[in-house]
Amino acid sequence: MLKMNPTISESKKFNSLFMEEKPPILKLNLRGKINNKDFTSKVGKILGIILPVEVGIIVSKGYLSIITTGPNEWLIISNSKENNDYQLENVLFETISENNLGAVTNITDQFTIFSLVGSNSLEILSKSSPFDFDTLPNNFSVQTLLNNIDITVIKRDNENIDLLVRRSFSRHLWLWLNDSARFL
Repeated sequence: MLKMNPTISESKKFNSLFMEEKPPILKLNLRGKINNKDFTSKVGKILGIILPVEVGIIVSKGYLSIITTGPNEWLIISNSKENNDYQLENVLFETISENNLGAVTNITDQFTIFSLVGSNSLEILSKSSPFDFDTLPNNFSVQTLLNNIDITVIKRDNENIDLLVRRSFSRHLWLWLNDSARFL
């Protein structure tokens, strides 16, 4: 992981909404065939979690969350900025990638995460997305467009939303969120 500063150095509060960029945390993309027992058993032993199959499901254990982002694809995110030693990446890479069971890619530097906390979080997202956020259950994820920017929405509950966005679009999205939040 590069030693970089967050792209947004401020947090904002609008009425009942608080927004900030989370500190850089470990983000890994994992790909492999879910029907390959060797792949699933090795990943399960390393992570201590059985890989979820349904797209959008979020499974958390300890300092990790695993999100199924597509068929045979998962996003592994650290839940804590203290657990970013990247030992996990090395173990997964040696076990999975080097044995041709799948692929492990570190995407930590490619994406940043915005945290939206408050009762109006979903209202802001609904202003410029084709997705109906009323249909998104708690502890679930969806990939969609927000103001024409590809994002992954991680919904913990109605008042705790994380937005995973490419670092190159983060400033644009942050400014749009600020403008939209002013009219709450």
